[in-house]
This record gives sequence, structure tokens and C-alpha cells, in this order.
Amino acid sequence: MRPEIESRIRRALHQPVDGAGLGLFRLLWGLLMCAEVNWLHNQLHDMHQPDVVHFYYQGFSWIRHFPERWMMEIECVVMLLSAVLMAAGFWFRAATVVFTITYAHFFFSQAITYNNHFYLIILVAFLLAFTKADERFSIVARVRAGRGMAPRPIPLWNYQIIRLQVVIVYLYGAIAKIDHDWLVEMEPVRFWLEHSPYPSEFLSRLIRQDWFVPLTAWGGFLIDLICPVLLLIRRTRPFAILILVSFHGLNSQIFNIGYFPLIGVLLIFPFLHPSLWRWREVSSSGDEEGKGEGGLPRKLIPAGIPGKILVVFFVFQLLFPLRWHLWRPANPLWTDKGQRFAWRMMLREKIADLHICFADPEVRKWLETRPGVLPVVSPSSRYSLGQNPYHIWQYVQEIKRALEPYGKGDTPIHVLATCSLNGRPYHPLIDPNVDLAKADCPFFRIPSWIVPLPDELKVDYDQIQPISQKQAFSEQAMRAWVEKNPGPATKLLEEYRRPVVTETPLSDQRP
Repeated sequence: MRPEIESRIRRALHQPVDGAGLGLFRLLWGLLMCAEVNWLHNQLHDMHQPDVVHFYYQGFSWIRHFPERWMMEIECVVMLLSAVLMAAGFWFRAATVVFTITYAHFFFSQAITYNNHFYLIILVAFLLAFTKADERFSIVARVRAGRGMAPRPIPLWNYQIIRLQVVIVYLYGAIAKIDHDWLVEMEPVRFWLEHSPYPSEFLSRLIRQDWFVPLTAWGGFLIDLICPVLLLIRRTRPFAILILVSFHGLNSQIFNIGYFPLIGVLLIFPFLHPSLWRWREVSSSGDEEGKGEGGLPRKLIPAGIPGKILVVFFVFQLLFPLRWHLWRPANPLWTDKGQRFAWRMMLREKIADLHICFADPEVRKWLETRPGVLPVVSPSSRYSLGQNPYHIWQYVQEIKRALEPYGKGDTPIHVLATCSLNGRPYHPLIDPNVDLAKADCPFFRIPSWIVPLPDELKVDYDQIQPISQKQAFSEQAMRAWVEKNPGPATKLLEEYRRPVVTETPLSDQRP
């Protein structure tokens, strides 16, 4: 980069601005995180018990869950206290770092609970720790005011790093929606609108109109694509705010997506003019000793290690979501390879049917009298297990480890798993002829035991209705596939109606 351009960018980023907007955002963000921690504790409590299977993200198996229940409770208390301190602006940076670490541990220690807004919370909290968001509307600011000290300005980059993260989320959300299912078939939007149990009577009649389906599908795509740009321009910002508030408000009434709508509205605040919330003039005078550009303390300028960390962070945020293109033409909605940490939000409805079978009849009989030998899957995890082939593989490995002390660790374990993606007919997700207990799970490529999704399977929810007959549709699809691909699974089909684990219909309507 040319030196004059770099100098101009640096001056713009270091421009001193009022910290009121970021201070108010920090206050509201901290309060919302208090509610989020309470929600996590109540909704995901069963998934984080020490005696259930804890699934992990590839490459993060080293992040372990706490071995005792009381440790999880303490972690939630620490998260809550750090969120309170973050909101109050007291020991702000330390509280934000503690919140980020504890929330990230809670997130990474149970991968089956993945949610895009959980991931977003970690990223925003991480970025807040680099800022001076406690300069306004905080205990520290109140103490300084009592001593007659005016609020100090903060560098513009404190706002810009939050803005950039939000823009990345929306734009990559739009890129992910450039998909035949979403823009042409308009699924799973159509299915969700027809079956959403949440809206009021008036809203229910509205969203079930034929014209509302393309409005939602194409409107969602255009909002993700255009609104981030409109937010960055002062003249168009009011229109973007109106659209986004309406969008998130409507989503909160239609879908069960937790606090994501509130998070979406709150993330508009950093885009507002920094002095919009000014209650007191910001000082631009004072002792200039030890000051950097724009009259700012040198420690506020992102130089050295903090600046390099932020550069690496945003390079990663720009490149990592695109990794799913490395495995094309495989569909990440089907294989789950590259699906997560990529802002691929609200793109699928995956209905799964899962049966785990043991090739050795003696082992099956042995397990019937010892059901406690098998690893326990929490009720909430069981709801999602059948969708993700990597979680199925991990569960089979847990079964293998559980059998090893009894001398049965070499028992072949086969999986009869089928899925319907966005209304397609059921199709095997995992090759039932493969002994999954002995199969490997490579990091950089799609495992060979994941059965590709055929292109000829068309999107149409009428093909899998009624959903209460899921097991019959699933069995029919599995038998048809095994007839064309005979192997060990041929003998196991008789066990189809006597599964060790049976998955229930599930919904992927989480952001």
C-alpha cells in the first residue's frame, strides 16, 4: 500500500470521536448478555451435564467439558457476573475478557448446540475488549465526572471494528442465500411459514399468503445484501434502520430464534453517529504529553500486538466463511462440511431418521440386558443428532469406547441414517455398509462414508407428507439404496424397526 494512502487511512481510523454511542451499546449489550446467560442455563442445561455425550467441533476436541455439575454452575455464575460488570463499565476490559473466555468455553464444549448467534456473541465480545467502550455511561465515567473531569474522546476505529464485523455477517449471509433452494424453490421458507406455530392470528393469516413466500425469501436476501451498505452511509442509514428493525421484529414473531432479533437490533447502535447520545461535551483539550495522533493517548491506538491481532482476526473472518467452496460440488447443507462458522443462516430444514445397529447378534442380545452400557445422549442433543454426520461418527466412537472395557470394542457398528433436506425425498446420509467404528474422519476432506446427495432429488415437501410417517419413508429409501449397493447392511435391514437409537423429527430453524 502506498505510504500516503496508509497514512490517510490511519488518520481516519484514529480520528477522535465521542464515545457515547459505544458506551450505550456496551451498557445494553451487557444487560442483554445477562439475559442470554440465563437463557443458556435454562434451555441448554441438560446438554451440559457431565454424564452425557459432549460433541465437539473438528479440531477442537481438546476443549473439554467440566467433569462436575457444580463446575458448570460456577461457570454460568462467572459469565453472569462478568456480563453485569461489562454493562456497568466497571473493570470493563477484564470483565469482557472473562465473559468471552467463559462463553467461548461453554460454546465449544458442546458442538451440537451450535448457533450462529452464539458464535456472533463471542466475536463481538472479543472485539469489545479492544475498545474504550467504558468512557461513557459507566461507573468509571461517573467517578470522573464527580471529580470534574469531562469525558475523553475515543478513536473512531473503536466503532469501525464492530461495524466491520456486522457487515461481514450480513454480506456472507447474503452470499449463502445465492442458492437454488432459497431463491428458486424458496425452501425452507415456504415450509416454515406454513407450519410456524408462533405468530398471532392476524400474522398467521398474513404469512400464509402465497405472495408472502417470495417476499420473505428474496426480501431476506436483499436485506442481507444491501442494508449493511445503507448503514454505512449517513443519508441512507434511517431507511436501513427502519428495514432492519422491522425485519428482526417480524422474525421474532415467526421463528423460535432466541435473542437473535434483539442482538440484530442492538448491533445497529455502533453505526449511529458517535455523538448522537451525547449528554455532556467531550474534552478535546488537556495535557498533550504522551498523546498520539488526534490528541489521543498512545495506548488507544491499535499498534503492535493488538493491531496485528485485529488484522489477523478480520483476515480470518473474511476468508474462513468461504471454505465451503473448497468441497464443491458437495452441498454443505447436506454434508455439514463448511456449514458452520460461515454465516449460512436459516438455509435448511433437515428431517432425520437414525438407527445404530450392531453386526454381531450376540452383542445385540448382550446390550438388551445392559442398556446402561451405551453412552447417554441428552434429550435436546437427540433432537439434532441425526442431522450431522460428524456427530453421528463421534457418537459411534463413544459407543466403541464404552464397549472396550467389556472386550467388545472391535464390534462392527453400522448406521442406518437417512435425511430429507428441504423437502427432498429421504436419502441415506451415511453409507450403511461401512463399519463406522473403524472409519476415520479426515479434517481437510469429506469422509468417503458420507453418501453424496443426488442432484435428481427434487425439492417438494409433499413427497414426505405426512411427516408422522417419517420412519416408513426412511426405511423405503434405505432399502432402495441397499438393493443398488449390497453389502453388510443387507442383513442389518431386519433390525430397522428395532433400533438402539431412534432420532425424532428435527428442525434447523436456528440462525
